[in-house]
Amino acid sequence: MKSKYRKLDELYKEIPSIECKGLCHPSCTVIPVAKIENRRARDRLGKSPYNSLFDTLEEAKVNGLIPPCRALKNGKCSIYDIRPAICRLYGVSEGLPCMFGCKPKETISKKDAYSLIREIEEL
Repeated sequence: MKSKYRKLDELYKEIPSIECKGLCHPSCTVIPVAKIENRRARDRLGKSPYNSLFDTLEEAKVNGLIPPCRALKNGKCSIYDIRPAICRLYGVSEGLPCMFGCKPKETISKKDAYSLIREIEEL
């Protein structure tokens, strides 16, 4: 598994970085993650922090709100160093601009973003 995690980290390095203002945590809710990303987060936390669609629908029925990602602690990602690709692509990929004005030094095309996600899903 460690070799797959190393490969995952190598793929993550292909995603440009962004100077985050830390304002986007209200949008951290239900996200698609690859099995390896879910496994890695579960290994770290003891349980998956990602809400399943079923859990989300049930919670929305009860309180009318979409629940936040369970990795959020006091408005910060508790697993930031191993956050999934979709979180890394936010603000740096065509079609996923940061609504809080964070600007990346470079962007990644939709085509390249999809390609990276497919590679990660294959791990």
